Amino acid sequence: MIKEKSALTVFFVFVIVFLGMVLTFGFNITGVPFIIRKISKITLITPFYDKSYQTPYYQKKVQAFHQNPGTNQDIFLVGDSLTDQGNWKQLLNQTNLKNRGISGDTTAGVLNRMDDIINAQPQKIFIMIGINDLWNENRTVDEIISNYKEILTTLQNETPQSTIYLQSLLPINNRDYPIKIDNQDIMEVNQKLQILATEFNYKYLDIYSYFVDESNQLKMTYTDDGVHLTPDGYQKWANAIAEWVK
Repeated sequence: MIKEKSALTVFFVFVIVFLGMVLTFGFNITGVPFIIRKISKITLITPFYDKSYQTPYYQKKVQAFHQNPGTNQDIFLVGDSLTDQGNWKQLLNQTNLKNRGISGDTTAGVLNRMDDIINAQPQKIFIMIGINDLWNENRTVDEIISNYKEILTTLQNETPQSTIYLQSLLPINNRDYPIKIDNQDIMEVNQKLQILATEFNYKYLDIYSYFVDESNQLKMTYTDDGVHLTPDGYQKWANAIAEWVK
């Protein structure tokens, strides 16, 4: 019995010392976030401060934007993977287009990188963002619109000479693909975006209607995974905004 108690005491002392070393090491490197991340990997808990847009790819793209800031003669297309994967200069035959899409980005991610947009003072800004808020973060429609209001308020105050175009979110196809998004939510976001555009005196572009079929699904001809677009889909999108770009 005495040996068992002694062994137990040694074990607890070891655990306390080990935890002390981890905490000290964590604080010395990056403080509390480091410790939370380490614990979360053990407990499989996602840290509360994490956002889905915070990826190495996001950081790499933001750094690239820093190095190629753009000018007040440029046209910015701001968004997520849908924008990111488009070859817009070729699609729209415009050399002054700057693709500011980042795969996986959200409304919070755009807010986080507003300085790059503002510093360039672009002549036009086309925005389509929000599908990952629904898909990856389960944000409500009101939360998405709240972030949009902050984005638009910032643009209105900080780059007032830029012409802003709010593009509707595109439909998804959850009939033929296992996509956990409801097109009704997308439609509600779009309805509120249209109201926002009026409030801010910006142009709202209904891209949704170009891509939806009679069953309220993203047309199969424009997607091969239910969300992202085929080359035909990008050409359709480009045709829908061409007159506003030029």
